[in-house]
Amino acid sequence: MPRLRHFVWPAVLVLLAGGAWAAWHFWPRAAGPLNGLTWGEVTRGDLEIVVSSTGSLEAIDAVEVGTQVSGTLSEVRADFNDRVKKGQILAVIDTRLLDAALRDARAGAERARAQLDLAESELARRVQLHAHGLLPESELRTYETSVVTARAALVSAEAQLDRAHENRNYAVITAPIDGVVVERAVEAGQTVAASFNTPRLFLLARDLTRMRILAEVDEGDIGQVHEGQEVRFTVAAHADQELTGTVQQVRLQPKVEQNVVKYTVVVETDNEKGLLLPGMTATLDFLVECVRDVLTVPGAATRVRPNPAMLAMLEEQRGQRRAERGGENGERGPGRGMGMGMGMSGPGGMGGPGGNGKPGGPGSDVRRIWIRDAEGQLRAQPVRVGLSDGRRVEIHPLNGEIEPGTQVVTAVASDGGPGGQGGMRGGPRGFRVL
Repeated sequence: MPRLRHFVWPAVLVLLAGGAWAAWHFWPRAAGPLNGLTWGEVTRGDLEIVVSSTGSLEAIDAVEVGTQVSGTLSEVRADFNDRVKKGQILAVIDTRLLDAALRDARAGAERARAQLDLAESELARRVQLHAHGLLPESELRTYETSVVTARAALVSAEAQLDRAHENRNYAVITAPIDGVVVERAVEAGQTVAASFNTPRLFLLARDLTRMRILAEVDEGDIGQVHEGQEVRFTVAAHADQELTGTVQQVRLQPKVEQNVVKYTVVVETDNEKGLLLPGMTATLDFLVECVRDVLTVPGAATRVRPNPAMLAMLEEQRGQRRAERGGENGERGPGRGMGMGMGMSGPGGMGGPGGNGKPGGPGSDVRRIWIRDAEGQLRAQPVRVGLSDGRRVEIHPLNGEIEPGTQVVTAVASDGGPGGQGGMRGGPRGFRVL
């Protein structure tokens, strides 16, 4: 018999424990105000609204160096990254054909000059004959015309000579500015052809200590971008460093790609350390609005719908406050005071019947958040909301103080039943945040 008792008591204890667990898990129970809540935290810091974009870096003052004449490059004296001075020789085109054209033009000018001298001497003789009545007027006019024609031919030949001189000079390609050779597109021995579009031989950047970014901003965001606006950006080569710049220009000409309209925004930035190189891709944030050193809460905290237990607790807190005031302000209806009529956002507000609080319409900036106070009790706290970046919201308490680190409700558990309230058994539990 003692041995049987030894096995019975453990079995009884197991059954009691299982029954207690089943009763706790399956038996309906009222939801307390702190049951089934998801918590966030009040923090103090900066809050910003930004417009994000990408763009490419380029030199602010870049000059393309081309050629005015065609020919074969006999020399290339500049290379990538070379620093050059204005007038320094970058390349030379073979001048043999140009020298021949120059000699031909010079000979043409001399021939035209000789023809003019001959025409003038013939005219002088005919003038004397005409003076003695030995030459008709019509023939004299013919010799005068010959002189005018020869003089025009000389002017044309001299122009051809000047052009040949200039072409010969163009064979020596020099730097138009002081700067750095960013690009060299030719090699010695290569043939270049001057046509309607001047070929680019070199690209020079005057100063790489200042750069600009050509950013593409969507049409939906361009209204928030303006000249003088602060910009922060990063580049992949120095991803751990955040750099700054300023908007210099918002170009009016749109760019349409696959039915997407974008606008080019020019951002200038310092590059004293030489971290930025032409062609780099920058990821930019245009600072639209910013507040510093403010209290913030998760955005969901301003949209929590309380469960019945929380509402009952709120009414109890109201009653305690009315009792403490001793009727100084008179009895208040269920919708008056700190509670539901504080201008909460939502259609028609949340004011109770007979309440005198302002109904919160669209755009109202007064909300109610639920915090855990210093005693660990849940408390409704009216706040005025400010800036929001989509994740966190700036708040200003309308009464009392809220310390950073205070816990704030961001979601209330529901059991999936009608209204989604309470912690009763039913469907699977979820969370609601409106």
